[in-house]
Amino acid sequence: MLNTIEMEGSASASGSERASRAMHIRAVSDALRRYAERGTFRGFSEGDTRSGRVTYRMLWHYNRVYRFVLDLEARSVAIPGMLPGVPPKSPMISELRTFLKQFSTDQLPEHRRLDPLKGELRLTHYRQALSLTVHVKGQEFVYCTRKLVHIAHEVFMVFLCDGPYYEYRVEKLGLDPDAAWG
Repeated sequence: MLNTIEMEGSASASGSERASRAMHIRAVSDALRRYAERGTFRGFSEGDTRSGRVTYRMLWHYNRVYRFVLDLEARSVAIPGMLPGVPPKSPMISELRTFLKQFSTDQLPEHRRLDPLKGELRLTHYRQALSLTVHVKGQEFVYCTRKLVHIAHEVFMVFLCDGPYYEYRVEKLGLDPDAAWG
C-alpha cells in the first residue's frame, strides 16, 4: 500500500486507496451519526472532506458545539479545543493528564480502555485550550472514534464534575448554576 506522501506526489491515487479512504470516512461518519441518533449528541453535522480530513460538529456537553476531526493523513481523530480557557500553567493540565493515563492501563476494565495496539491518546494545550487526540494505529479509525467519544464523555462527567472545577464549568463552559442545583 502506498503511503500518503507518495500518493499525493503521484498523478492520481489508486482506486483501492480512494476506496479505503472513503470507507473510513463513511464508517466514522456512521459511528458519530449513531451517537446523535441515540441522543448522545443533541445536534450533529458533517463538513466537507478535504485531503482526507473531515470536520464534524456536534452539540454536546453544556449545550456547546464541539468539533470532531477525522484526519486520515495524520492518522488521527481529535476534539480540538474541547476545554477552552485553560491557562498554560494551570494545575488542571497535569491533573487531566493523570486522569487520562488510566485509559491506557489495566486500572480500568478492558471495555473502558484504549488498546495501545489500536491507538494512542494525547492531550495538547494550544491557544488557551485543551484538545484530545487519538493517533490511530492500523485501520482502527472507528474503534478510536468510539474510544475518543467515551473518554471525552468521562472527562466531562467524571473529571470535571468530581474535581475542583465548578467555577471553570460555570465561567468557561457555560454551566447554569441554577440548573446545576435544581
